[in-house]
Amino acid sequence: MRNRIEREELFREVWDVPLHEVARTLGMTAGGVAKLCDRLQVPRPTRSYWRLSASERRKARPETLPAVDSDTGKNGSASSGSDQTRRKRLPLKARRAQMLDIAGRLCLSEGIDEVTLNRVAREAGISEAQAHNCYARRIDMLSALARREVEEYETSRRAIVLRGRDRMTQIVMSTVNYLIEAGRRGALLQALLLEPEVREIMSGDFERTRTAVSKPIVQAMASTYGMSEEEAYGSNWLVTAISLRAGSLVSSGLLPTENALRLCLPMVMGSIRSHGQAKNRI
Repeated sequence: MRNRIEREELFREVWDVPLHEVARTLGMTAGGVAKLCDRLQVPRPTRSYWRLSASERRKARPETLPAVDSDTGKNGSASSGSDQTRRKRLPLKARRAQMLDIAGRLCLSEGIDEVTLNRVAREAGISEAQAHNCYARRIDMLSALARREVEEYETSRRAIVLRGRDRMTQIVMSTVNYLIEAGRRGALLQALLLEPEVREIMSGDFERTRTAVSKPIVQAMASTYGMSEEEAYGSNWLVTAISLRAGSLVSSGLLPTENALRLCLPMVMGSIRSHGQAKNRI
């Protein structure tokens, strides 16, 4: 009986006020409350629910708390119906990829707080224990998803750069590719980096990627334009900062990709040409 009262109480709370307020009342994190709802099979609203008017929220709110599904284990994963057809034996690599796909979709549609191992397991039609066999912790899954996104960026960049016949063409093509990819997949990476632990884990990866990408560019600039290494690094940093800022605006939906290209490319190309003119004057 006590469990029933607790479920009903939690159900009322999460539909009355946003999750972070419920969490503060209970002395938990928002993610912890989300996990608790999943375990107790308590439906909860998505973030978009709180952008509705009061009358719209009343219509969207469930009238009653659904009964606990008798075919569902304590981990919240149904074992019958359509889930049964989805529950297929997959190799570990394929299962991890499937979980990352689901996590990415949830992150974009409902927000990163909604992405839990339990929720992803239910969407995949597997038990929470099976999900833990793939990723020990939620943060491991989120950081793996962030790494996959960064690797996709880099794979795309390398494929484009290899088509350039000279350094200027390669830099321009790399800039164009980055801004297009920012529009296509940047929103997910930005959402993942809102999680402090993901940001901390990824900081080392970002630094290694930046070093690997910038080193050959800096060496080429120094040899082509007779610049010192410090000048080449400074010039490359400036161009990179412009592109990264534009990419951030594109990812956030604040700047269309076409506008970002029109703003960035003249500055990038102008910077490269100015180095060539400076070398000719010398």
